[in-house]
Amino acid sequence: MAVTIPVSAAQPDLRILGRLDREQSPLALDWTGSGVEFQFKGASCWAELEAPALSPIMWMMVLADGCPVARFPVEPGCRFYPLILGMEADKSRLVTLIKETQCMPDAPEATVLLRSLRLDGELQPLHPRAYKIEFIGDSLTSGEGVLAPRDNEEWITPWFSARANYAWIACGLLDAEPRILSQSGYGVCWSWEHNPSGNMTDGYELNAGVLRGPAAEARGCRKPCDFSSWQPDLVCIRLLTNDFGGVAMNGTPEKDLPLILAGCRTLLNKIRANNPGAKICWILPGSAHHPEIAVQAIAEARESGMEELYTFALPDYGPEDYGARQHPNAVWNAQAGRLLAEYLKTIL
Repeated sequence: MAVTIPVSAAQPDLRILGRLDREQSPLALDWTGSGVEFQFKGASCWAELEAPALSPIMWMMVLADGCPVARFPVEPGCRFYPLILGMEADKSRLVTLIKETQCMPDAPEATVLLRSLRLDGELQPLHPRAYKIEFIGDSLTSGEGVLAPRDNEEWITPWFSARANYAWIACGLLDAEPRILSQSGYGVCWSWEHNPSGNMTDGYELNAGVLRGPAAEARGCRKPCDFSSWQPDLVCIRLLTNDFGGVAMNGTPEKDLPLILAGCRTLLNKIRANNPGAKICWILPGSAHHPEIAVQAIAEARESGMEELYTFALPDYGPEDYGARQHPNAVWNAQAGRLLAEYLKTIL
């Protein structure tokens, strides 16, 4: 007979994925790749999920031992969704349920609430991951457009994917638990439109600092993050593409370049202050977006005494690699994830 258990950070055999208010019940899945992971021996299991908003529609992915077995949208309202069905009951497998879709600052009431699991079987002790890696990025780290047909121009949630993104792939190869903080259009200092409110630096120390308003506050998005509950071995930054897009659209290079450099230093200082034992790697923006600024920021931080700082350059992508809206597709992301994992092995 199936049993139902509430999902909470207090459950010893559940791994809560992503940054969120761990004291909340139900758990609010806002960031890309947030969810739950558990070792399960049994035939079938379900998750009780709620979408409190009609739109935008949030998508979820289910993995069994790292292999995708289901992908589905969460409909408005609350109900149970099957994760795995009809498996051999005497076998044990790692089940991972993650949110594929990023935060939505223009619709802060939109989220996925994870309430409980229904199990036709039993939970078993979890294998600890070798590493913990945090990623801070923009649409390229949110997996925007990854699953879309080439040259598609729709900005819609089905095209987003945490699982098919370079960050998740690299972590899978490294046996690392990922934590992804990423937002389309955001930068270190401002958005792709040069809007200073569209930055990843100001809200870094909050649970989900890109979300504002009563609905977001009610689920703990604006609360200070409890960094002591999850300390990464490595923090990867993949930002600056939108900063320089904003300069090109509405900025002034002579005025903005020093501000971007200072913003990079501010972000590095925040990361180091809250993650004192972590290595930090800046994954450089493409060659058209001034990667030398990130290199200079890292060099200046080293000169000031900050240690364990690194940079890494992924290959540029072109039209042949496009999914939706000039973003790289799943094939390119798989290659990028492998390259990044090979490099990170050398510093972890």
